Amino acid sequence: MLQCHHARPHPLPIAPTARRSDGTMFAWILILSFFVALFLVILHDATKDDNDGSAIMIAAKKIKVFAFWATLKARKLLASGVNMQARAPPPKKKWWSKDHRVSMTPAELESAISEAVKKTAPGCKDFVAVIVQHRTPKSHLDPNWAIRGVRYGRADKPVADEGLATVIERMQREFLLTEED
Repeated sequence: MLQCHHARPHPLPIAPTARRSDGTMFAWILILSFFVALFLVILHDATKDDNDGSAIMIAAKKIKVFAFWATLKARKLLASGVNMQARAPPPKKKWWSKDHRVSMTPAELESAISEAVKKTAPGCKDFVAVIVQHRTPKSHLDPNWAIRGVRYGRADKPVADEGLATVIERMQREFLLTEED
């Protein structure tokens, strides 16, 4: 018989303990069953001379009445065509507030930004346009768009940049970019 010289013994005990615990569980179930049976015999014997009968007989009658009542109710529900399947639980409420930003196409958003920048300062009247692009937000409430390019035209660049920064900050809180172009 070949033996491996490099094999190490397993650090944890294997299966035999599981078999003993199954046997132990079975023994405890038998002991519990014996005590329940003994309790019921003593209860029956102690109450057999009562006017209504023993406690065991009273419990059996009540269980029989309950089973009959439940069967009648189930038959009525089935006959009336009520769907007995459980309803789906309502969807969980999200812990964050709902997003109230308005969706816009890229062309609409570019136009709205350009118009807002033109109204910010007198030196921005000749501002031409911006180009927006879609980007993946890092969190739920982050904007899903950014400015890709700016066409200043004859507008004063520092004044237009200042007005553009203010407008972009506000509009990123108010608008979402739709996927369509």
